[in-house]
Amino acid sequence: MEQSNELDKLKKEILSEVRPEKKNKKRLQWGSIVVTSTLAVLMVFSVIQAVQSATILDKINSGAIKAGAPASSGSTTLPSNLQSLPDMVGGC
Repeated sequence: MEQSNELDKLKKEILSEVRPEKKNKKRLQWGSIVVTSTLAVLMVFSVIQAVQSATILDKINSGAIKAGAPASSGSTTLPSNLQSLPDMVGGC
């Protein structure tokens, strides 16, 4: 009998601490608002970049954008002080 009485007291004590209606609801702090708004801005930027990437991919697949000609390596003229340098530097 005494053990069940102690259990009832313990049960009431735990329930009084756990009940959500008695807890004070915390308001959002400025830090969490800043984090939330920063994440929202980053999400908007990522959506914009995804749309731009999809648009570029569609243009490439449709042929609207063509590959450029490769740069020719022999046609560039170097200043006189750089012309006498070796082609490769370092190594064995």
